[in-house]
Amino acid sequence: MNDKEQITAVVVRLRNFHAVDQQERIGKALLHWIGDPLRPKTDKGNLRINPILVLLAAMALLAGGTFLFFSLVQL
Repeated sequence: MNDKEQITAVVVRLRNFHAVDQQERIGKALLHWIGDPLRPKTDKGNLRINPILVLLAAMALLAGGTFLFFSLVQL
């Protein structure tokens, strides 16, 4: 298989792959991204958020609060 045939084959495979997901909405993709990878839904069918994202958000809030406290309070 020469280079041109290989490039053509890769292009065809990529077009077929991306043609399947043309109707995917950004909201669904975002919910899939923030969902827990092990158990994305609760028993009631609600979204379960990834615990790592919750931890990172809590750490960002703590760091932001600490920064604001020490920059706004006169010691």
